[in-house]
Amino acid sequence: MRLKFREATVWKYSIVAISKIIEEVSFRINQDGVRLRAMDPSGVALVDFYIPSTAFYEFDVPGEVTLGANMDELSKVLRRARKGDELVLEFQQAGKLGVYLEGRGSRKFTLPSIELSYQEIPEISFEEAFKCKMLPKLFKDVVKELEAISDAVELYAPANSDMLYLRAESEIAEAEVVLSGSSGALIEYTSSGEARSKYTIGYLVDIATASQAAETMEIAFGVETPLRLTYELPGGGMLQFYVAPRTD
Repeated sequence: MRLKFREATVWKYSIVAISKIIEEVSFRINQDGVRLRAMDPSGVALVDFYIPSTAFYEFDVPGEVTLGANMDELSKVLRRARKGDELVLEFQQAGKLGVYLEGRGSRKFTLPSIELSYQEIPEISFEEAFKCKMLPKLFKDVVKELEAISDAVELYAPANSDMLYLRAESEIAEAEVVLSGSSGALIEYTSSGEARSKYTIGYLVDIATASQAAETMEIAFGVETPLRLTYELPGGGMLQFYVAPRTD
């Protein structure tokens, strides 16, 4: 198995964000592409990472390969990727994964493959009363600001509105950030009714680590539903997170 991807930093920021939530994962690699779908140990967050085979400029995969990896170790390697580096992934004998970063020179790292079965996780569906697209950096900046106030953030969107409110409060302080289509903060938006849910902000801060992997991201939620955060990756790929709502 040998895969080559032109922009290693897309994988760098995606894998670093995933590693903050999931410790060990199993990649499924076949003629369709590379897929990772896993739940964090607490059952709060679900990660779905997909890169289609057409996004690679070399994609040599005989049949289907399942590759287990320690995400912390993989992220340590990919953190070394610089803008303009190409990424090569090569499945070697003795169950090892070769990771090459090719740019100004070639750097090679070898990681052991972990024996893990691919986890089949059902698709999630819920009523997404509000959806919007925004710049990933804006989302990252907002959740970092609110993290200083509370360990939870409430997202609220009035029915048939272009407004998205993000609120955090504690015993000594409270904060509110308002994003809208009219101000240009929301690139696109659709509303079919009121949406309101609360989430653990630590997960959102970790997920926002992926902000440099994509040019745009989509946020979707409803009334006390999971929060869906989707980064649109180059070449038709996606990095998607679902975060369960808080009930307190």
